[in-house]
Amino acid sequence: MFKNYIKIAWRNLLKDKFYNLISLLGLTIALTIAMFIIVWVKSELSYNSFINHENIFRISSNIQSGDGIQTWGVSTGPVATYAQNDIPEVKHAVRLRENYSYRTYSVGDHKFDIRGAYVDVDFFDMFQRKVIAGNRDMFLKDARSVVLTASTAEKLFGTTKAVGKTIKADFEDLFTVTGVVNDLPENSSVNYEMFFSLDIIRNTYVNNPYWKSMEADWGNFNFITYVELYDSQHHKKVNKKLTYIQQANDPNAELFKSDKAYYLQPINQMNLYSPGGIPQGINTVKIFSIVLFIILSIACINYVNLSTARASRRTKEVSIRKIIGAQKKSLLLQFITESVLFFSLAAILAIVLVYAFTPAFKEITAKDLNINFLDGSLSLIFLCVFLIIIIVSSIYPAFILTSFKPLLAIKGNMSGMSRGNLRKLLVTIQFVFSVMLIIGTMVISRQLEYITSKNPGYDRTQVLNFWMSNSMQNHAATVKERLKNIPGVSAVSFASNPIINNTNSTGDVAWDSSREKNEMVVTPMAIDEDFIPLMKMKLNAGENFKGISTDSTHYILNETAVKLTGIKNPIGKNFELYERKGTIIGVVEDFNFKSLKNDIGPMVMYYEPHTYRVYLKTSEENTAATITALENIWKEYTPDFEFNYSFLDASYEKMYLNDKRTGELFYIFTWIAIFVSCLGLFGLTTYTAQLKKREIGIRKVLGASVFQVTRLLSKEYLILILIAAVIAIPISWYLMQLWLQDFAYQTPLNWWIFISAGIITLFIALATVSFQAIKAGLANPVKNLRTD
Repeated sequence: MFKNYIKIAWRNLLKDKFYNLISLLGLTIALTIAMFIIVWVKSELSYNSFINHENIFRISSNIQSGDGIQTWGVSTGPVATYAQNDIPEVKHAVRLRENYSYRTYSVGDHKFDIRGAYVDVDFFDMFQRKVIAGNRDMFLKDARSVVLTASTAEKLFGTTKAVGKTIKADFEDLFTVTGVVNDLPENSSVNYEMFFSLDIIRNTYVNNPYWKSMEADWGNFNFITYVELYDSQHHKKVNKKLTYIQQANDPNAELFKSDKAYYLQPINQMNLYSPGGIPQGINTVKIFSIVLFIILSIACINYVNLSTARASRRTKEVSIRKIIGAQKKSLLLQFITESVLFFSLAAILAIVLVYAFTPAFKEITAKDLNINFLDGSLSLIFLCVFLIIIIVSSIYPAFILTSFKPLLAIKGNMSGMSRGNLRKLLVTIQFVFSVMLIIGTMVISRQLEYITSKNPGYDRTQVLNFWMSNSMQNHAATVKERLKNIPGVSAVSFASNPIINNTNSTGDVAWDSSREKNEMVVTPMAIDEDFIPLMKMKLNAGENFKGISTDSTHYILNETAVKLTGIKNPIGKNFELYERKGTIIGVVEDFNFKSLKNDIGPMVMYYEPHTYRVYLKTSEENTAATITALENIWKEYTPDFEFNYSFLDASYEKMYLNDKRTGELFYIFTWIAIFVSCLGLFGLTTYTAQLKKREIGIRKVLGASVFQVTRLLSKEYLILILIAAVIAIPISWYLMQLWLQDFAYQTPLNWWIFISAGIITLFIALATVSFQAIKAGLANPVKNLRTD
């Protein structure tokens, strides 16, 4: 019997080729996009999902800043030490700091770029790294030892048996491999390739006269600290104990005015939530999940609408089968079998398209998303989605086709089926979704345009920057003069940090009215006297550094820092950074030194004439010649190094690259969804025009114009679109407000965006409907009347 159902189902699919092709095309496209979205969402939600991720937390610091509290995903050096030694609920506590000291590594004559980090040795136990080579007890035993991942060892030495082999960093410092471990998951925050001993950082503290030891320095927030608990349920208890430890041991505990000095953030939330647990990236995941629902819903609505609209064609077939004894159950099973066959065919085609377009999807997302249908969890998700859409899409059409009375159907009395209220409702829902998607596309595009074009408070055009090598830094004054003399270079400056996405921080500050040190956490930045003019920053008060010896005791604060200190008339007032006493000589206008997802924080600029990062203002003309001249100077001092540089405007755009990719994905998915919606609308209009051939023919004979016929078939959709716009606008406003929460600086949600979306939807819908309506209006009325 089931074999017979399959034969009948296949015959019916081939019989109504045009409408089935429309439904099949829409459903195949929808399933393809759905699979891509599911894989992307799964990737985002599985970030940092280690075997034991439930018990691992990042320690975030709740820091007093003016009248509010900022939560940073970093902490001070002593936190991990006290957590490990004084809190019994903590199994492991490790510090991590990304390597910025070394940029090039070499083995023999071969050079490599490697992502490295300084870590405590318990890092490998916390993240359950399997030892492939070496003795675990000898890992990172001294400052000149490193641990490699297996793939890195293969890349450097051609084998994982790399223990005892040496690596040169920056062609000067020699490191010995003491261990090799299995690779960390790519989709994680700790996916580094080489691990250094924290003794290197510890030694920088010892050698800096202004810093305490690493284990005693509560003022510099230089580390990402992870703790692994024996039981994740104890995280609140650990929070309280950390706060107590900080208040008991930090000599400047006033900085932490909250009763919760720290926040333990689950490691698998780091990608989608702020350090304080506030939703950020998770809002994008929610938006794309809604897009997934919308696309599948549109495809299912197409199927239901076209199936129910064509139900009258099969009434005689069903009636005869009922009269000769067919049970309703068997008829239902027949129609459900047809739906399963139809959806299965769409799923097979979708899988083919997924494999075909996976390279393009990877390129757009810049993620190595491996789509493996043999993956148990992924297959289960796909299967559940597949079953849901089959159930939702097939039950109602099957019920309609089996519910009428056979004698009335044979006589042609199908008035009960001619009512299209459900179809109107479903079409309205499609229009609601279309308006929502268009609004989303417009808002996301405007926000991305806003953040990339907004003036950050400094000039980033034609500003080239690079890190000096040690040998260049030893001759910094000479190098600076030589750089100034390069044709096309109008200004040269040295600074300690990147001006874009500067993440440095310290609480080691004090001023006359501060009750304690560390009452405010600031971003410190060492600059020379040419930095502010080169970047065209505006001094609102005071003066710039002059390049003289007394500048070492002078400070320039940004407006936010002055506001948070509460200092009035700050010029000439005392200020202290890293226990270096000095005076404020200037106030610079606020500028964005982090992403526009963040508010502007307090910054303190201090004078150091010969730091590592070089900024050059270049001319747009002969840029290639300027870079060649820079490269020649570089090679004189560092012949073994490749000259790496970047332009600030490119770095600025790169900071928002992930947001841009998100916008591109949303744009693509939106127009695909609208295309699928138009397919269904086109099919429905075509069928409606066929049903009304006699009416249209009579109207044409009586003198109706093509425009009047078009209006007859289109006016219904105009009303539905207006209703849809009224429903979609408030929903879209809420969802876009939710997405914009990720940004401190937001584009306004102007009223015309919502009106424009409704007009665009109206235009697309009327264009789709009018094509078939005009065709019907141009048809020969005599032919229509004869064939009815």
